[in-house]
Amino acid sequence: MSILLFLNELSCGTPQSAERVDKAMEDFVALLRCLKQFRPEAALISPVKREDLELAQGYYVNQWIGARPRNHDLWQFIRRMQNRSPYSAVLPPDAAEDTECWVNNAKANGLTAAHLMDGLLVSLLVDPAWDTSWVDATCHKFDQEADDIVTGFIKVRHAAKTDHVQSHEHWIKRAGTSEFRFGSQIWGARADLYPHLDFLPRVERDLRDLIPEWVVPVANRLASLNEAIEEWNPQSSRELVWKTEVTPESQTRQRLCWFKDLDGEQRLFELHARFRPHQGRIHLRLVPEKSTARIAYIGLKLGLQGPGKGGR
Repeated sequence: MSILLFLNELSCGTPQSAERVDKAMEDFVALLRCLKQFRPEAALISPVKREDLELAQGYYVNQWIGARPRNHDLWQFIRRMQNRSPYSAVLPPDAAEDTECWVNNAKANGLTAAHLMDGLLVSLLVDPAWDTSWVDATCHKFDQEADDIVTGFIKVRHAAKTDHVQSHEHWIKRAGTSEFRFGSQIWGARADLYPHLDFLPRVERDLRDLIPEWVVPVANRLASLNEAIEEWNPQSSRELVWKTEVTPESQTRQRLCWFKDLDGEQRLFELHARFRPHQGRIHLRLVPEKSTARIAYIGLKLGLQGPGKGGR
């Protein structure tokens, strides 16, 4: 699973000086770096292939790359963003066939794709119009049942500078998890979504056995744990601040919380977070030497019989 960043083609190809484009591209790469800190697997989707991308009127990306050595370094970072084109490369077949979005009387294909794929629209900041964290658009959609065009107004997530990222931080960290249907999807995306959490190998089976109602709650609860650990500095005197309720197990139940750790030693994983429905638990322990938390168990409250297993 990847968060998709759709380059706003309306922010490109306008009359601009090379100097203005250079500054805008520096800011654009700073934006991508910021987003990549939250989601290392983020993919940048462009409207056209590299050689055809017109950053400003008559000023193409290849010209910009060769204008100065620094631009080549910036471009190398952009290339590492799983760069793909065109927009249709990531859209399901015929996804955009019945939908058109317009901004200020201009057809906005990148915005349409971001809207359909629940992605983030990103722009070159060469015009004050793009200095916003949300873009208003008019959306025309063909309603097959009514055999008519339905027009509505939408807001699409947008960023053109790092300041805009703060408005979407919660969504960026969790984007895509609401579409999870199987615990195996959580396991497969764990390195990208939860870089500050370690998982014992046995947790893969726990996740694959999750009942469907637990999949999204578990994904979101792990995101809250990861966020808290990201802000934690074990060398500081500041106490770790959890983003969700995390408590130690009672002494009478600690006997249930021992698990074989990564080094083969049995250790106590008494800290636990809760998730619902039913009495779901995530058991963990802090690993200060690595500034991480290690997850040992995800499932029904230890000692209880479960409501059934899921699959995959």
